[in-house]
Amino acid sequence: MMLRFRYSFLSKALSVAALLGTGALLEGCRHESVVPTPAVDYYPLEVGTYRTYAVSDTVWSKGVATPANYQFREAVTEKFTDAAGQTAYRVLRARRVSSNQAWSDDSVLVVQQQVQSILMTRDNVRTIELIYPVRAGKTWKKYAFTTERADSVRAFDANVEQPFTTPGATPKTYATTVIARDQQPIEANDGLLRRGGNLQVFAQGVGPVLRRRYAYETFYTTSNGASVITPAVIQVGRSRLEVLIDSGKL
Repeated sequence: MMLRFRYSFLSKALSVAALLGTGALLEGCRHESVVPTPAVDYYPLEVGTYRTYAVSDTVWSKGVATPANYQFREAVTEKFTDAAGQTAYRVLRARRVSSNQAWSDDSVLVVQQQVQSILMTRDNVRTIELIYPVRAGKTWKKYAFTTERADSVRAFDANVEQPFTTPGATPKTYATTVIARDQQPIEANDGLLRRGGNLQVFAQGVGPVLRRRYAYETFYTTSNGASVITPAVIQVGRSRLEVLIDSGKL
C-alpha cells in the first residue's frame, strides 16, 4: 500500500510539473513577439565605405528620347556632430561616365541615423527617407522639416521585408528589402496626360539598392491650341534609374 501510494503521488506530481512546464512554454510563445528591423539596418553608414550606382538618365523633348548612362559613387567621408548635437555622416557623391575614368565630385549629402528615422539633407533641404518600425502601407511626411512640400507623403509598399531583384545586365537578389514610394498628387500623375513617380528600394544590411524617379507628359499642343493625347509616346519628361552595382571600403 505504501509503495502504491508513493508511486501514485509521484506520478501525479510529475504530471502536474509537466502541465506547468507546458503551460509556461505556451505562455512564453504567446508573449513572444517579432521585433521589427530598425531603420538603421536598411541604411548602414560607416566612414570609409562607399556604394556605386549605375545611372540611366533619359530626357524627352517633342517625343524624342535622349538617354545618358554614367555612374555615381556615394562615399561616407566623415562622422561629425551637427549644430543640434546630433551625430551625422557626410556623404560625398562623385560622378564618372565609365569605370575607366576618374571620379569628379558632384554633391554632398548629410545623413543622420535617428532612433525612429533616417534623415537626409541635400541642397539644404532635409527629408525623412525611412521610418521605424517598418510596416506595410505605413505613411509619413517626407518633407516634414519644410513648408514648401509639407503635404508630400511617402509610404511603404504592401510587401515589406521581401526579396527584391535589381534590373540590368547583372541582376542581384537581396533577401530582405523594403520599398518606399512617394505618393503623387493627381495633377502630376493622372494616368492619362501626366505620369510621375519616385521610389527607393532599401536592402537590409546594405542600404539603398535602387532609386527611380520619373515625370513625363503624354500629350502635345498643336499650333491652334488643341491638345493631342499620345498614350504610348512620351512627349516631354525625364526619368532616372540608379541601381547599386558595387560597394565596399575605399
